[in-house]
Amino acid sequence: MKKTCSLLLLLAAALTASALTEEKIHETRAAKAGGKLIVDVDFGSINVAPGDGDKVVVDAYRKIEASSKEKEEEYFKAVPVSVTNEGDTVAVRAVRKHESLGAQLWNLMRHTTTEARYTIRVPASFSIDVDTAGGEISASGLTGTVKADTSGGELSFSSIHGDLNAETSGGDITSTGCDGVINLETSGGRIEVTDGRGKLQLETAGGAVTVKNFAGDAKIESSGGRIRLANISGKLHAETSGGAINAILPPTVTDDVRLETSAGAITVVAPPTAALTVDARTSAGGVSTDLPMSTMKADHDSLKGTINGGGKSIVLRTSAGSIRIVSADKETAQQ
Repeated sequence: MKKTCSLLLLLAAALTASALTEEKIHETRAAKAGGKLIVDVDFGSINVAPGDGDKVVVDAYRKIEASSKEKEEEYFKAVPVSVTNEGDTVAVRAVRKHESLGAQLWNLMRHTTTEARYTIRVPASFSIDVDTAGGEISASGLTGTVKADTSGGELSFSSIHGDLNAETSGGDITSTGCDGVINLETSGGRIEVTDGRGKLQLETAGGAVTVKNFAGDAKIESSGGRIRLANISGKLHAETSGGAINAILPPTVTDDVRLETSAGAITVVAPPTAALTVDARTSAGGVSTDLPMSTMKADHDSLKGTINGGGKSIVLRTSAGSIRIVSADKETAQQ
């Protein structure tokens, strides 16, 4: 019995024993405005922002905790952080070469803890294409195109002046003060866009969406989440498979609006002077308006008509919920 207990204790100690290996890298590469940064790493967070002068400065930190020092050093040797100049492009890479599924599973099991951070400073006028298999990505203050992709982590962008394409397989996305064609997609998380201009396309497989103060067309899709909109001056199409939609129209409505939900109420706050053509319908609920309307058709669950002689179309659809059109003057007075 004592021998059996001793063997179990030795086995437990062997399974829980671990080492810890850390690595810090500081690299500087010559660069010039209008260039490009590529980052492709196995794991870790990535932060990119403007630095000083015509150069790219890379600070990388990696930590691995495994069952032995040898295994940790083996990984660092097999997957070094490389920083290279490729014409006008600076590339940062730390990716294991293609492996069989069995080898990937083995490496996953034996590396008990992994952590990495890549902090990179570039010229202010610079494009970036960054990819991590697991970690947060953030970028700010850049003039150029931005492409970001993570297999799991939050995405955050501010003051990006150029087209922005970003995708995460699981995490929230925020964008503040960005200008250009903006495409944001998450497989599970909320999306929040504040200020900016251009063209906006948002998609989440499950999460709330908030957009405030955007100048330009916007298309918004959620497979299940509430949508909040305020002061979008462009063509607006928002759709959710499950959740309420609240929209505050801008003082001047410049384009058509279409809001749809499969399960939830729709509330639209409209300026009393707006010239609108309304088409609202619910399959289970009521439709009401505070604004004087010339009615073409009205009953409990649908309303068609014009406000101030008609103008930009407002199409509202819900399969289960009420629809309300509220005067902005009344809404302000209640606040």
